[in-house]
Amino acid sequence: MVYHEIRKENGKKNYLIHNVRKGNKWVKKAKFIGFGEISKNKVRDEKKKFEKEIIEMIDYDYLSGADVRKIERLREIYNKKINGMKKEEYEKFQKSFFTELTYNSNAIEGSSLSLQETSLILNDGIVPEGKSLREVYEARNHAEALKFLRNYKEEFNELFILKLHKIILKDIGGRFAGRYRETQVKIFGSDVKFPSSEKVPQMVKNLVYWYKKNKKRFHQFELVVLVSMKLVTIHPFVDGNGRVSRLIMNFLLSKKKYPWINVYNKRRQKYLEAVRKANGENYDLIFPFLIDSLEENLRDFGFL
Repeated sequence: MVYHEIRKENGKKNYLIHNVRKGNKWVKKAKFIGFGEISKNKVRDEKKKFEKEIIEMIDYDYLSGADVRKIERLREIYNKKINGMKKEEYEKFQKSFFTELTYNSNAIEGSSLSLQETSLILNDGIVPEGKSLREVYEARNHAEALKFLRNYKEEFNELFILKLHKIILKDIGGRFAGRYRETQVKIFGSDVKFPSSEKVPQMVKNLVYWYKKNKKRFHQFELVVLVSMKLVTIHPFVDGNGRVSRLIMNFLLSKKKYPWINVYNKRRQKYLEAVRKANGENYDLIFPFLIDSLEENLRDFGFL
């Protein structure tokens, strides 16, 4: 975080200060911005400039300087577009985006609903013929989860994760909705091994603590993606792990004014391969994949 510091050295001198991580050490960086009294507007403008310069100074764990520049550029473009929309225009955009997000997230998990069928269920209250009730509930539940996230104002915590899962598995998860798994789980056709069910509750608690502890260590995009991938690696639920992890990723991104990421079903295989590698703590694929997905999302909505 950049802060304003006034030093009395041969007169009144104004500096901006930021602590930057270099390897395993923290280094204080200072930028002189003028003598005497400086207006709040000038301090604000200089902070914005300094924050962009800081990007070049930081050693990130998984992101290159080019990655961060792209992410921040996309965030700036997105927020400028969103803030420039009238209320009706924004509501139309959000409705369209969330419908596509629901379609893609469920399709990645095997739903046969098309985008048009998903829209009929969510926006017109029409249930397409020949579709299972489970798929209809999955669409409705995902939409309800999005509403929950939009209205949620509290901290990211364990109860939040369980509540989100309960919504996702409403009417289809039975007693497992909103509860940790009690058995060992395995993904069909995968050699990934998940923790035993006895370890799950404490591992989720540890993950929440890890997120709060590392807010200053990682770039926010880095941190959020890592939380999402670590949750998948824990695989705390019998069903719904993928959908919950993507929703949490987007919720945490939005808290920091980053755009939501819609992982397209057409890129399902590349996404699942990146997640599989992330399960082994190899994040070389997931970060480029999500950055590319974000850029593609904004391009498809005409923001680029």
